[in-house]
Amino acid sequence: MRKRKWIYIQKPQDYGINCDLCGGSNIEWSEFEHMIWCYDCQKDTPGDGGVFDGPIPMGASRLLGMNFDRVEIKTGQRLYCTQRGRKLIWCHKKPNPENDPQYVRELDKK
Repeated sequence: MRKRKWIYIQKPQDYGINCDLCGGSNIEWSEFEHMIWCYDCQKDTPGDGGVFDGPIPMGASRLLGMNFDRVEIKTGQRLYCTQRGRKLIWCHKKPNPENDPQYVRELDKK
């Protein structure tokens, strides 16, 4: 298993994820990619997918209080999520395309 480089800013439960072994919500992001840690089972497990099991309606997700920003584990820096067409992009600067030409240039590089 590969170690994570980032985690979502919110807890797995906020995305509707539960332990796939016991069904519990006493969980945290695992140190490994695509896994959660279940405190009750004392195991790293994939968990159920929650909102990640299918297409994510971004507008509705935001209305429900979901935030898809990430935190880089190594640096502790926040990566802001923005949507460009159907693609999600994470940047170190908070998105503001109308007032920030530098942000637009960063997106065009990727």
